[in-house]
Amino acid sequence: MGPLLKVELKKAFTSKMFFICLAIGLIIAGVSAAQNISNYLSLQETLRKAIAAGFEQNPMLPVITPYTEWMGNDPQYPMTALFYMLLPLLAGLAYGWSFSAERKSGYVAQMVSRSRKKSQYFLAKYIATFLAGGAVVAIPLVLNFLAVACFIPAYTPDSFYQIYYFMEVHFLRGLFYNAPLLYVCYTILLDFVFAGLFAAACVSLAFFVKNKFAVILLPFLGVFAVQYFQDNVLGAVIGDVTISPMDFLRGYAPQTVLGWIILLWLILLVVFTLGITWIKGAKDDVL
Repeated sequence: MGPLLKVELKKAFTSKMFFICLAIGLIIAGVSAAQNISNYLSLQETLRKAIAAGFEQNPMLPVITPYTEWMGNDPQYPMTALFYMLLPLLAGLAYGWSFSAERKSGYVAQMVSRSRKKSQYFLAKYIATFLAGGAVVAIPLVLNFLAVACFIPAYTPDSFYQIYYFMEVHFLRGLFYNAPLLYVCYTILLDFVFAGLFAAACVSLAFFVKNKFAVILLPFLGVFAVQYFQDNVLGAVIGDVTISPMDFLRGYAPQTVLGWIILLWLILLVVFTLGITWIKGAKDDVL
């Protein structure tokens, strides 16, 4: 499978759509960083003037830190909401369309005929799609955090200021307070994995849906449907517990985030995407 995987990875990470999706993510991340850095500098200037005028001020240093102002954990500016709303779409557009397009063009039949096992091509396609989808989401998040950290001191969040963090109903709130950098890494890794699985879902759906645009849109619309169902139907039953990836993939928690719900999502997505790709890839007649 090695040569096939190299070919797929090269195609995935050099495709025009990968760079377009990455650019969109970087633009959103750049705007988010600029807004939060500007807000921090403005507050520091206001504080400096107040102190110079003789007013006693609490600088509240743990309130504004890179751990609270980076895009993955920023509830005050719209770029965070926009990024996580587009996450399934960007992940799918990066390379999720390729299997559907190649299946229609006959390229799949050529590659499968040259493989020792049919499943090798499909597994290589799955891995490349997963990695490309995860990368277009994780790279902007990493660069956004690094940009914010260059300007805002990395004070450790303090539970005394918990009202500013939106973290008290998150199952990893202890990690956020005690090892915030590790919590940032967890958030980025979680987003990478889910973005990769949303992209891989496009490969699985292509076995049943011929239109490549529908293949890309279905995971995106599915996440929106879950969000709508949670907000308008399930809310009266489960209270403020979130089941939507649009909520629990963010670093902060306006609603209760439970670890077992995230784990259940991961299991279901892995079983659906990898299971269908493996089984259908081995049995599907593409020749």
